[in-house]
Amino acid sequence: MTRRYLASPLVFDSRVPAASDVAGRSDKPTEVAHGSLQRLRVPILVILLIVLWLGLLGWVSDAPHSAVLQPEQRLRYAGLDFHVVIGAGAGIDSGKRLGINAVGAEHMALQSLALKEPIEAASFPILRYRWQEFPRTLELSFVFRRADQPNDVHTVTLPPAGAYPGYFDLSDVPDWHGRIIEVGFAEFPTAQLVPANIAFRPFALVEAEFWSPSWRGSLGALGTDWSAYRPWALMSISALGPDAPWPHKRTPVLLLTIGLAASLVLAAAVFAQGWKWLGMTLVIALAGGWLALDLRWLGEFADRHVLTRELYAGKPWRERATIEPDTELIAGAKRVREWLAHAPANAHVIVAAPAVYDILRLDYHLLPANVAPIGALSLIDDGRKAMQPVLLVVYADPQWTFDAERRSLHSAGAEYAADLLSDQGDLRIFQLRGVAR
Repeated sequence: MTRRYLASPLVFDSRVPAASDVAGRSDKPTEVAHGSLQRLRVPILVILLIVLWLGLLGWVSDAPHSAVLQPEQRLRYAGLDFHVVIGAGAGIDSGKRLGINAVGAEHMALQSLALKEPIEAASFPILRYRWQEFPRTLELSFVFRRADQPNDVHTVTLPPAGAYPGYFDLSDVPDWHGRIIEVGFAEFPTAQLVPANIAFRPFALVEAEFWSPSWRGSLGALGTDWSAYRPWALMSISALGPDAPWPHKRTPVLLLTIGLAASLVLAAAVFAQGWKWLGMTLVIALAGGWLALDLRWLGEFADRHVLTRELYAGKPWRERATIEPDTELIAGAKRVREWLAHAPANAHVIVAAPAVYDILRLDYHLLPANVAPIGALSLIDDGRKAMQPVLLVVYADPQWTFDAERRSLHSAGAEYAADLLSDQGDLRIFQLRGVAR
């Protein structure tokens, strides 16, 4: 007996006989079974998709397989349990929250709590924290000490606190192990974002909690990582990768890629449709995933522009030009230009600094002068002819030492005959006369 089928199934048999080859034979039992199976396909697919996406969420959030839904143990500390180490603060709201009203040296604030009884890091991997009116101009760090290294302070950058509590998985931090004897928070101006002298705005620490492993804590840390405000970074604004300084969970791009592909396979297996249906579903899935990622990017872009409007909106252009994150570098570039006004027209300006950012920003602020980073110094002097006029600008780099009596400058085994033109703060300007013999 030969039968012809209208579709080729993958898992569940949806084949329908084109015609009966046996006269007088009834197909009613087969039709009833087929109808029952058709009604079960939707709930079966829903159950499979729920299991799939819950498994994927547990995987990307690093939730322990044996973890319970809610944390079995919680250690809660109110804001006023912390004391202010750097800055100034006072209790508010019936003695529960700790208001931070001022910063200390280096425009930094620090709050600390010495634990009466040390906690086991492995038993409390989830940090839950809540702040009120935490400014976007500050970076937030978690600090702690361990019993085996009481003199060392370990720090990790946290996602900024928003209107809702933030979660962070401390098991992603290599130093979070052993017995913890002290915890705290530090706040300071976000690097390369705003001038340090205008970054601070009053805020309050509401509470901090440490949770034992649980699905809620792991998923909360994943949600905070994916949705937290990310300040402007030195990379493309369209980047979908981890462009923030804290340890990250797996990217949502990976979750959507695997989740949509697996969901498509399950749907095709359950419904056993043809290739045309499979192609259309794939196109819809790709469009939906792309739209979700694009909406996430647009949300991050809008969050970043909130700070931009907060800093610059409603101000005249002259005032906006003074709101620079590297105010000291701008002042240093101004002093260099004053010396350049008296230098020969063919003078080179070489910039040296321990941080690449400082070198690049000084180069930028000194344009259109003939300026280059420190690596170009070896190209200017080839050892066979007299060095061309060179001003060496050294910013916050103690490796460059100057001997005033011998009028020589040393760094990394090299020695140059030089004159010190200016020494103000972190900026020193030298006139190089050649390689010392």
